Amino acid sequence: MAPLEIGYLSIVVMFAAVILGAPIGLAMIGVGFAGFSLIIGVAPALSVLKTAAFETVTNYSYTLVPLFLLMGNLISRSGVAADLFKGALLLTRGWSGGLAAAGVTASAIFSTVSGSSLATASTMTRVAYPEMQAHGYDPRLSTGSLAAGGTLGILIPPSIALLLYALITEQSVGTMFLAGILPGILAFVLYIVTILIMARIWKPAPGSPAVAAAEEGESHSRLDILRLFAPSLVLFGLVMGGLYGNFFTPTEAGGVGAALALVFALWRRVPRKELLAACIETVGTTGSIFLILIGAEVFGFVLSTSQLSMALVDFLNNSGFGPWQVLFAILLFYIVLGCFMESLAMILLTVPVFFPVILANGFDPIWFGVIAVVTVELGLITPPVGMNLFMVKSASRGVSIGQIMTGVVPFVITDVIRLGILLAFPAISLLFTGRM
Repeated sequence: MAPLEIGYLSIVVMFAAVILGAPIGLAMIGVGFAGFSLIIGVAPALSVLKTAAFETVTNYSYTLVPLFLLMGNLISRSGVAADLFKGALLLTRGWSGGLAAAGVTASAIFSTVSGSSLATASTMTRVAYPEMQAHGYDPRLSTGSLAAGGTLGILIPPSIALLLYALITEQSVGTMFLAGILPGILAFVLYIVTILIMARIWKPAPGSPAVAAAEEGESHSRLDILRLFAPSLVLFGLVMGGLYGNFFTPTEAGGVGAALALVFALWRRVPRKELLAACIETVGTTGSIFLILIGAEVFGFVLSTSQLSMALVDFLNNSGFGPWQVLFAILLFYIVLGCFMESLAMILLTVPVFFPVILANGFDPIWFGVIAVVTVELGLITPPVGMNLFMVKSASRGVSIGQIMTGVVPFVITDVIRLGILLAFPAISLLFTGRM
């Protein structure tokens, strides 16, 4: 069997294994080892397996992953989410659908210190959904808005998805974070507009007593908002400001963020049990991500030795497809795959295959990273297995998965519109990066 044929077969077998339920990291390692053995030999494949694992876990750049994860896990257990929701209520008082808008606003700010969509969706649902339920909000509006708001965690820096994309494509982490700022703000604005529209259709109850009580005076409200938002904004400002002010490197920024989050958790007197749980969750998530990273490294040897990526580029160049047709085909593949696969796994699995194609067609790698992550966001809230939908379901009571899926449809449409805007106007993603 020719090396190229082994490459194609490896792709098919690996996707089949993932669809059948195999852990994606193990599937990539197993298929990559088998494919490389067929092309080069068993002994070299064993050497590659050892080298890939060692180089991945000892890569200094990858220390960013557990540091940012630890920062988010500590903050999520420090009561910050509840404060953010209270502060957001002061901003949205008197709005139709104000509680839902407050939930998305709090999710956006929480994303600046979390970096994880699943953590953002789970945490904010536990905080905001009981309040919405107590005031008679339609469960479709409340759960749909919280599921969509959680996706902001994958784009607004520090984003784990943008971080991993930068690491595996050897792009600047700081530049990738800058590129996600304006698309993240655009997502937030469009979500608020969607809530204001859907609130007139799904008729939420009048504003909560907490909102009414906040109307004591303009200056008092501003002081309350500043006090409630301060921990998250200070942490975000110090980490990102220090990074872009060249006071420390991206890895040092992660260390500073984790250290500040720990100080804040201790200041808020977070129980020792919760601190331990944050560390355990960080270790578990980091282990899962590193297993996939090792798998991507091993599978990458099959792609390179079989010359599959180059063959794919040649095929597309000779097929008569234009660059934009190639891009739309890749994005369509992401949308379909997102219905069945977790977002970070999608990025780590597909970017090594598609990245040479993107470069060959002349697209900016930073811009494509943002577009890819935005498209992956769709998978987080797209039925039947959008991860955020089930995260919201597990964190809420008295609501069916069918109601959540119905409620998230307007936000899926909003995300499609946002994707179209970012495709039509690449400057939105690249404005800050050009000035950096």
